[in-house]
Amino acid sequence: MTSVIVGDQGVAVEAVELIDGGLAVAWDDGHRSVFPGLWLRDNCACRECRHASGQRLVQVQNLAAAPRVLNADVTNETIAGEFGDGHRACWPVEWLRARCLCGEHANTRSRPRLWDSTIESSLPEFGLDELREWLAAVDELGFAVVRGGPATEGAVLDVIRLFGYVRETNYGRLFDVCSVVNPRNLAYTSLALAAHTDNPYRDPTPTLQLLHCLSSSTSGGDSTLVDGFRVASDLTREQFELLARHPVRFRYADEDTELVNDAPVLELDPAGELRAVRFNTRSAEPRAFPADVADAYYEAYRSFALALESPQYRITFRLEPGDLFIVDNLRVLHGRTGFGAAAGERHLQGAYADRDALRSTLAVLSR
Repeated sequence: MTSVIVGDQGVAVEAVELIDGGLAVAWDDGHRSVFPGLWLRDNCACRECRHASGQRLVQVQNLAAAPRVLNADVTNETIAGEFGDGHRACWPVEWLRARCLCGEHANTRSRPRLWDSTIESSLPEFGLDELREWLAAVDELGFAVVRGGPATEGAVLDVIRLFGYVRETNYGRLFDVCSVVNPRNLAYTSLALAAHTDNPYRDPTPTLQLLHCLSSSTSGGDSTLVDGFRVASDLTREQFELLARHPVRFRYADEDTELVNDAPVLELDPAGELRAVRFNTRSAEPRAFPADVADAYYEAYRSFALALESPQYRITFRLEPGDLFIVDNLRVLHGRTGFGAAAGERHLQGAYADRDALRSTLAVLSR
C-alpha cells in the first residue's frame, strides 16, 4: 500500500483493511482507525454525495441499513472504496485521520485556558483594530479588554457588528449602567456588585456581554472578573457534582417581564466536561432539596460563592472613557467595586451578543 503524507500531521497510511463491512486504516505512527460501513457511506465525499458547499446531497434515511465496502485503495491522498450497491465512494485521508472514531480527535476546539488573579499583571488588552487578537482572547480566556475606542453613545453596538449581531432582550438592544431613582436592577445603583453571570433566568442565556465606558470620574466603580471554570476546577469532586446535578430556579420579574429558568450552577456537556456557569444570587429563588441533600448542597454553593470573591481568583481593573470589556457570560463572572455616586459620574453602556458569531468570525479571520 502506498504511503500518503497527511497534511501537517506528518503521518501516513500504511495499510487499509476491510473489516465487518467497513475499513480499518493503519497509520505509520502506530495508530489504527476503524470506520463502520454506514458511517463511511454517509460521509462519502464524492460529487454525487457532497455539494460544492460541503453539504450532503444524500439523506441517511435513503441509504441501505448495512452497506458494505467490498474493496478499497489509496490514491492522491484519498481512500476510495466500492460498496455492494456499486457506489464508488471516496474520503480524503487527512479528513479521515482528523475524524478517527477513537475519540482522540472528537473535540476539534481548543480547550479553554484557565486563569486566576496572576493574569492581572498581563491583561489581554488590545486596540479596537486588533480584532482577531481580542476575539481569540475571548475564545481562549473568556474575556478581553479593548482600550481606546470612541466614548460615544451606542459605540458598543458598532463593536458587536465587527464580529456578529446584537442579542436584544427586555433591556433593549442597548442598556445604560448608571445610578437611577427607583432602579429595576441593582446594576443601576452605586452599590458594589459581587461576581455574577447575567440573565441566568433566560433560556437561552446570552453568551457574550460587552460593557463600554462613557464616563468614569467617580472614586471606585472598578470592574472585577473571575474565571468561573478555574474556580470550579478547585472544588472537591462532591461539591462539583452537587452543583452540576441539582438545578437552581432563576427568576426576574418587573411590571413588563416575567422570566424563569431552571439550570444548574455548573452545566456539563454530554462528555461530562464543564460547559457553562450560571451564578447570580440576586435572581436565585429559594431552593427545594431532599433533606439529605440540602446541607451538602448549600455547603458547596457557599464554598463556590466564597471562592468567587477570593483575591486568589479575582482581577480588578479600571475602564476609562472609550474602553470596554467583553466576557463569555457562561464562563467569566463580572462585578464591580462600589462607588460614590454623589461626586463624579460613572456611565457604562452594555449589550449582549452570541458566542457562535464570534467564533465564526475568528475562524474566518484565522484561515
